[in-house]
Amino acid sequence: METQATLKRSDRAWRAAAVTALSALLLGLPAAAAADGLGPYFSASLHVKRNSYTFGQTPTWTSTGGVLSNEPDRTGTEQVYVSHLGGSAIRCLTCGRLPGPNGFPEQQPGGRWILFCSMGAQPEHFGGPCLGGYGSDIYVMRPNGTQLTRLTVSSDPAKGASYNTPAGIPYDNYHAYWSPDGRHLVWTRTEAFPLSAGGQRWEILLADFVDPAHGRPHLAHVRVVGPAFGVYETQAWAPDGSGFLFTSFGPRRSPFQAKPPGWMHLELYFMRVFGRGASPSHPRVTPLTGIDPAYTEQAIFTPDMREVIVMSSRARPGTWYQTVITAAQWLGFDAPDAGSAGTPMFLADFSDPKFTSDLFMVHLATGAVRQLTAFHHVIPEFGWNSNYTTLIWTEVVGIPGHKVKHITRVAGFTGITAAQRQVPRFTPRGLFGAPIDTARVAGSIRPISAGLGPAAPGRRVTRTVAAAQGGIPPVVVTYGVLLIGQLDELANLAKIRIGLPSF
Repeated sequence: METQATLKRSDRAWRAAAVTALSALLLGLPAAAAADGLGPYFSASLHVKRNSYTFGQTPTWTSTGGVLSNEPDRTGTEQVYVSHLGGSAIRCLTCGRLPGPNGFPEQQPGGRWILFCSMGAQPEHFGGPCLGGYGSDIYVMRPNGTQLTRLTVSSDPAKGASYNTPAGIPYDNYHAYWSPDGRHLVWTRTEAFPLSAGGQRWEILLADFVDPAHGRPHLAHVRVVGPAFGVYETQAWAPDGSGFLFTSFGPRRSPFQAKPPGWMHLELYFMRVFGRGASPSHPRVTPLTGIDPAYTEQAIFTPDMREVIVMSSRARPGTWYQTVITAAQWLGFDAPDAGSAGTPMFLADFSDPKFTSDLFMVHLATGAVRQLTAFHHVIPEFGWNSNYTTLIWTEVVGIPGHKVKHITRVAGFTGITAAQRQVPRFTPRGLFGAPIDTARVAGSIRPISAGLGPAAPGRRVTRTVAAAQGGIPPVVVTYGVLLIGQLDELANLAKIRIGLPSF
C-alpha cells in the first residue's frame, strides 16, 4: 500500500505559521489577523493512498460509497461503469444501451439520476466525452442504466427554437456538473466556426433540471451566464449552491472587471449566480488565483469554503506553457481570436513531455498557497464524496496520445471533525464577487428538446486525456496556424525587448 502525508504533524504548526506570516507580509495584514482566517484544512495533513483498483480518467463517488467511472468495453469503446471502490461487482450501465464513447459520470445528489456525456450521437468527434474536444452531448440515466435521456440537442439558447449548430460546424458540451441540491446543471459549450465567421465560440450555460412525475426529464431556463468571450471550462459547484468555479483565459480586454485573464493564461474564478445581489441574469465573479504563469485548471472547494483545491503545473516550472505565459506577461502581450487559438494551445500543453500537475490548496482570505501532492504525473479531474471526507482521482502517467498508464488514488485530510465539514449557511463575503459585463450575457429561453435522436456506431478509443476519433477537425488546423502566427509575434517582441534581431 502506497502512502503519502504531505505535511507531518511534527512540523505542521511551524509551516502553517510560516505561511501565515509570509501571507500577512505580502498582503499588508497583521499576522494575528491573517492567522484568524486560516481554516482547519490549510494545516491538516493530507493522507493519500494508491487504490487497489485502477479506474479510468474521471472516477466519481456514488451516494453509497461506490464508484462511477469510464472504462473500455470489450471492443475498446469507453462506457460508463459502476463498482465498489476495490473494483468488485463492476457493471456496465451504458453497454448495449447507447453507442459510445460515453463517460464523465456523476450521480445526482439524492441518487435519482446519473449525469454523463456521450459522443455516440455524433458521427465525427474528437477528444473524450465531456473532457473538451468536439462531439459531446449531455445525458442522464437511472442508476441502473435505464431511461437514457439526451438533455442537449446541439443546444445553444442564443439561436432560438432550433438550438442547432449549422451543419458541418464541430461543437461540444462538456464539464457538466450538478448543483448540490440536484436542481441545476452548469456546463461549457463551444462551437468551432471558421475564422472567417468569427472562429471558435465559448459559453457557460446554466439550466434547471426538470424531473417530472411522468415523462422524460429535460432542461428548462437554459441561460448563458459566461460571456462568449475567450476560453472557458466549468468546474464544480460551491458546497452552498450559490455558484460554481470556472477557469478562463483570453485577451486582456475582458468582461471580468475585477481582474481580466491574460493572453492564454488560465486563471480560476468563482461565479455566484444565487444569493444576495446575484442571479443568473446578473452573475458576480471573484478571481481566486494570481498571476503565477503555471497551468491551473480543475478545482473544488473545501466544504467550509475557506479554500479551493486546484490542479496546477506550478510544482515543475520550465514547461512550454509556462515559458510562453511568462514571456506574454513580461511583454504585456495580447492577440485577437483567443477563443480559436485556445484549442491548439490546450493540445500543445498536454503533449509537452515535461508537463505534470499536482494538487495545491489556495487559502482564499490571504492567497496563501500550499502544495498537497508531489507525484509529478498529470492529475486531471478529482472530487469529494457526498460527506466531504474522501477525494478520488486517476493520474495519467506518460504523454497523452502515446502509451500511458493510470494510477487511481484516494485521499483525506486527517483530524477534520464533522463540525468542520459543515457547509456554511451563508456564502463568505470574500466570494460575493463583482458584476460582469452583462451585455454579453443572454437571458432565459425555452427548454431544450429531450429527444434522443439518431445514434451513430461507437468507435474505439484509448484511455488518455484526449483520445482522438477520426482525427483533428480541419477547422482546428486553421486555429493552429493562427496560434503559430501569434507565437511568432510574441517571440519577435521578446527578441526586440532584449536587443536581438527579429525574424
